[in-house]
Amino acid sequence: IYFPNANELTIEHYFKIFDDSISTILNCILPIKQLTKLIIKSSNFSFEQIVNLIRFTPNLYTLKLDLLSFNEINLKLIQQNETFQYVSNTNKIKTIELRQSCTLENFQMIINVFLQVEYLKTEMNRKEINQIIRFLSSKINNKEHCLFFLCISQIPKVCLRELNLLIKLENLFNDYSIKYIDRDLYLWW
Repeated sequence: IYFPNANELTIEHYFKIFDDSISTILNCILPIKQLTKLIIKSSNFSFEQIVNLIRFTPNLYTLKLDLLSFNEINLKLIQQNETFQYVSNTNKIKTIELRQSCTLENFQMIINVFLQVEYLKTEMNRKEINQIIRFLSSKINNKEHCLFFLCISQIPKVCLRELNLLIKLENLFNDYSIKYIDRDLYLWW
């Protein structure tokens, strides 16, 4: 069965793949070049596998992941990798939703690979939120990134006050708004 008009794909179960074979397998089912939305609910896909798949989906605008395995990836080595450089320079992803806690290093990796992202939703370790916001501010203020809307999921309300104070004291964003709704903190600038 082939689905020639499909533009969204949800992968719910992991299947063992090698290198670029996921794109080959999926292309037998649907034209992955026309995908605009990709949802991966499996927890076994590594960051490298996701990036390899994105290399073959030039029209992808939305990426939703339940869990992403970073497997001790070195940020500097990734930036030198040809596939990562290609994806970083060519992907059109505007929205990323990640349903797991992001460390500073994971966040840096996501930001450095997905330069066009405008909206990012993720969970964060409360102890790393300040570092992540400082990093993000440096990227935004240097105009190195398109991100303007961040949602930090599942955090206590006290983080609203703490983050607001950090932004004001360190003058991280000139013009910003911050809201707390249903255990999610929304920050846009």
